[in-house]
Amino acid sequence: MAPLIALKQFGIERFNKELLKCDELSINHGEQIFLTGASGSGKTSLALALTGELYASGEIKFNYQANDLAAKITLVKQFFHFKSNCGLSDFYYQQRYNSYDADDAPSVRQTISDAVDINDTKTQHLLTLLGFHHRLDAALLQLSSGERKKLQLILALAKPSQIIILDNPLIGLDVATVEHLHKYMAELAQAGVCFILIGDSHTIPKFITHVLSILPNHDLNKTRINDYHPQTTPVATSFNYSNLELPEFTSGFENIIKFKAVTISYGEKVALNNINWQVIPGDKWLVSGANGAGKSTLLSLINGDHPQAYANEIYLFDRKRGSGETIWEIKRNIGFISPELHWNFDGSMTCLQTIISGFYDTPSMHRNPTDEQISLAQQWLSGAGLENYANQRFANVSNGIQRMLLLLRAIIKNPPLFIFDEPCQGLDDNQTQQFLALVDYLFADSQHTIIYVSHRADQIPSCIKQQLNLVGGVATIISQ
Repeated sequence: MAPLIALKQFGIERFNKELLKCDELSINHGEQIFLTGASGSGKTSLALALTGELYASGEIKFNYQANDLAAKITLVKQFFHFKSNCGLSDFYYQQRYNSYDADDAPSVRQTISDAVDINDTKTQHLLTLLGFHHRLDAALLQLSSGERKKLQLILALAKPSQIIILDNPLIGLDVATVEHLHKYMAELAQAGVCFILIGDSHTIPKFITHVLSILPNHDLNKTRINDYHPQTTPVATSFNYSNLELPEFTSGFENIIKFKAVTISYGEKVALNNINWQVIPGDKWLVSGANGAGKSTLLSLINGDHPQAYANEIYLFDRKRGSGETIWEIKRNIGFISPELHWNFDGSMTCLQTIISGFYDTPSMHRNPTDEQISLAQQWLSGAGLENYANQRFANVSNGIQRMLLLLRAIIKNPPLFIFDEPCQGLDDNQTQQFLALVDYLFADSQHTIIYVSHRADQIPSCIKQQLNLVGGVATIISQ
């Protein structure tokens, strides 16, 4: 039988440089592929080439079977972009919290119904499996990163094609959802779907049969899963810590965050319910909870983006919200990264400008930087081993490199509070180890305060000692 996918004399170039090459490669019917490689090695580019969205030299052949599955290839991308009901796609970052703007975004129910039969048994099963029935009438703009990922998966899996490529499908998903998803995908694999999954070595599901690796010399190498051994790299080998030390820091605040009986509602849905919480300088908190538990809403209150903050008793940096402070006075004290910030970031800036923009608390450049700011940004870029990207556009580098740049952007101004919301999304194994080691090195013994969000226990720095767990908007302090 002819292979499902056959590549011959295949190659991809980026900026006139070789990115991927392969003399001959086949993926056979019944094989399930895990695609791996260092950040920036070309995993997403390969996915785009297979779907025809990116030019590649050589030959790509598909040999579909005659069965009930659609004879095509489907790609679920890392980021979910959508248009408003007016046909616009330019949403600003805080827009999800303003009801009059969110009303212009399509609802979950509308989006699913436009793609598949929402009442079909498979669709309903997926909605139940992913715990998504209660969000059917929510506007897309109001979904958290994990909820957006669930919607992407429902749209792709409710009416599956013969080949499905999932680019980091577990981003933002909680542990229970990942378990349910892997089980359902295994059933689809048995039914004839060929999955090509892009991710890290800690997220390989049991139904995978082969690993397709992008090697340092740009070659594609396919091995059986039993013969695959992830390459381990010493932690933080590319970081020069002596060049990345933050200036000595002493907080002048009594409280960084103080919530008193904070409640946030969207219509009849209660996102946060009677939250009492105090964060003092030097605290290192993990905020945990399943998808939709209220984590994103909590962070938006701290970051100054949520308008309902004024209707609650919330103190940030010793000042009560609504006492005359500006949103920029709040953001000046915060280094921030989140999936939503990444989605809405200005891709036209250079990588160096991206880091410099951290001084200005906006996802773009609105003023000329000082020589000192430029020098510091170059120092951080070099220390992270990314100096060769300095003059490249942010939009033209890989998602993993983009995420590293945004991490450096959050750190550069040395604020009293850092909010790291799923900071390791898009990083390869080595970059994740480097980031965790960097956080511990810079902050373990400092008076900087950290609010950290992650669904992955293996992606939490050891300096994080306290935990606020959210279940249905209700908070519990697990450890202190």
